Amino acid sequence: MKRRHLLSLSAAALMPATAAATSPCFLHVGTYAPLGQGLYSFAIAADGGLKALGLTANTRSPSWLVAQGRHVYAAEEGADHVAVYAQDAQGRLELLQRHPSGGRGPVQLSLSAGHAWVAHYGDARFAALPLQADGRLGEAESWPGCAGPDCRPGPQQAAKAPPGSQANSGHEAPHAHMIQASPDGRWLLGTDLGRDRLLVWPLESGAPKPAAFELALSPGSGPRHFAFHPTDARWVYVLQEESSTLSTVELTADGPRLIDEISVLPAGFAGTSYASDVLVAPGGRHLYALNRLHDSLAVIALAQPRRPRLLDHHWVHGSYPRSACRAGRHLFVCNQRSDQLSHFDLGRPEQPRFTGRQTAVPSPAGACSL
Repeated sequence: MKRRHLLSLSAAALMPATAAATSPCFLHVGTYAPLGQGLYSFAIAADGGLKALGLTANTRSPSWLVAQGRHVYAAEEGADHVAVYAQDAQGRLELLQRHPSGGRGPVQLSLSAGHAWVAHYGDARFAALPLQADGRLGEAESWPGCAGPDCRPGPQQAAKAPPGSQANSGHEAPHAHMIQASPDGRWLLGTDLGRDRLLVWPLESGAPKPAAFELALSPGSGPRHFAFHPTDARWVYVLQEESSTLSTVELTADGPRLIDEISVLPAGFAGTSYASDVLVAPGGRHLYALNRLHDSLAVIALAQPRRPRLLDHHWVHGSYPRSACRAGRHLFVCNQRSDQLSHFDLGRPEQPRFTGRQTAVPSPAGACSL
């Protein structure tokens, strides 16, 4: 079974480049066992260079990381737990807690509204874990993304896939893949890759009950991760793994509305590719989307929020880019199959520039910066 992952950004990753250059900044990279042996930590220089700080051992596939304050939270995909680490002034990590995540196969987590929110690929459950004052987590309250006889998965082949695509993953059952609150604090959103659904709940304390709204996306597309418009939280952009498309969704009081769907692959592309990660570029006028097998970073313009426009593609200089982390004007792409990070400079957000630097990390899956 192929499992997909995304990366979340810490507040430090959103700082202006000048601020990031004058304060300590560290990068932590989660990996897949058995090649990856845990979390690999680095100091980020002003020019984006990485200095290795060492390994924090964890052989349970801590594949998704998110940071807040001086704490790093790792979804242990191989052990159904969330590990909580404290970072010291030198960027080194110390384990504070390992806590059950509330489901099987945690693949993504986010932090907001006093909770850690976790999506579980294995059993399609979502979970809310209260954040304690010391950074530790309270008991998980979890709920299924779907219940009853209408939880049938979507078709194996995506209706809007490129010609000749053999992309085929996750449509044998429901699979939760991401959960995150909207920036305006009104909604909690989740994706079900197996059922081709975007789920939307009112953001309230504790765990939501049945989904308030379900939006059907194109059949077989496999919605994976999403990003919100940086200045208007009613717009959300959903990246779909098997169709390699980006759907524009408007959040309204009457529910989510599908507005548009575009490919994140070049015109004329034929064959198989899997979209993986989507994130906002510096300045908020562009999105970046990653394509695995095509091994590219797609640049998408947000000049018209309702109609994103694909601008260009850049080779990631590696194989199977699973996720990326932005720290100021620097972007680090996790190339899972070629065991390295590729460094990009984002001085011109519409033209990411490969710096020529790469950093060896075995089977990198996700990263966060502090």
